[in-house]
Amino acid sequence: MKTSYGWKLLPYLRPYRLRFFWALAQVFLIAGFELLKPWPLQIVIDDVLGGKTPGFVPLQGWSPLTLLGLACLGIVAVQFVGGALTLLHNYTAIGVGQRMVNDLQGSLYGHLQRLSLAFHSRQKVGDIMFRITGDSFAVQTMLMNGVLPIISAIVLLSGMLVILFPLDPLLTVLSMSIVPVLFLLVAFFNRRIADVATEVRDARSRVYSIVQWAISSMKVVQAFTKEEEEYGRFMGASRASLGSSLKLYSWQTFYTGVVNTLIAAGTALVIYVGARSVLSGTLSVGQLIVFISYLAQLYVPVNQLTESWGLIASARVSARRVFEILETEAD
Repeated sequence: MKTSYGWKLLPYLRPYRLRFFWALAQVFLIAGFELLKPWPLQIVIDDVLGGKTPGFVPLQGWSPLTLLGLACLGIVAVQFVGGALTLLHNYTAIGVGQRMVNDLQGSLYGHLQRLSLAFHSRQKVGDIMFRITGDSFAVQTMLMNGVLPIISAIVLLSGMLVILFPLDPLLTVLSMSIVPVLFLLVAFFNRRIADVATEVRDARSRVYSIVQWAISSMKVVQAFTKEEEEYGRFMGASRASLGSSLKLYSWQTFYTGVVNTLIAAGTALVIYVGARSVLSGTLSVGQLIVFISYLAQLYVPVNQLTESWGLIASARVSARRVFEILETEAD
């Protein structure tokens, strides 16, 4: 049975599992503070300006000015603590990712030392160098741009749905109506992006190989006056690499544009229905503001999920190139 590259990278995470679980705990804390952000605004609109009795019992009986000061203080406190936690999370996750990259590079380099001369004679040195120095970063991409963001998005999305559904079930269903379409787009674009990413990696590897050969054989190149020929060979490979990279960026940009357009359509639909609910008296202005605030955040985790799958698809290409070497048995 073929093992996925994600599972193959797990042994490199095991020595840092405590740091990883700490980073995971930070994800839940950050999500909690993200969910708190809109509520001080509702206090200002409904309770301070609208004169309503606060729904939160401990705040009942407070003067409007006291509530206003508390709400403003709450906005600053939530933003500050959330930002500090995000900074700590990035430091922790990057540290784990970089250590895993270092270990993977060490394993790859050590394994190459044990492979036979016959193997090395069949390989291009530039390609091997690129696998060590470039493709090995797939492990960090999968962690930093894959696993942790996906977990963060799921936690945040779940929390928002728990809060929004009791507030207005119809608006919640409408806001989630585009999610199945988004995931269909992910399935379509990821397949294409993964194919183009493979072309990019192979093209860059060819550039590395040409540069490595030319630099190491400079005496031969100059002795036979092959400078122009080698320059032409390099520029040809470089142009091919550029074309592949631009093709990849074009697909990624097109993908982002389609997703953003779909999200804008969903947002417009929810605002239209929500405004009609306010006009009919079934929803307060403050609740609509909270809903729109959550809506602006709601599509962030959904979009994050779609982008993360795209990055993981690209990282799998690099991981495959790394494990092609690691799984080659020494003669």
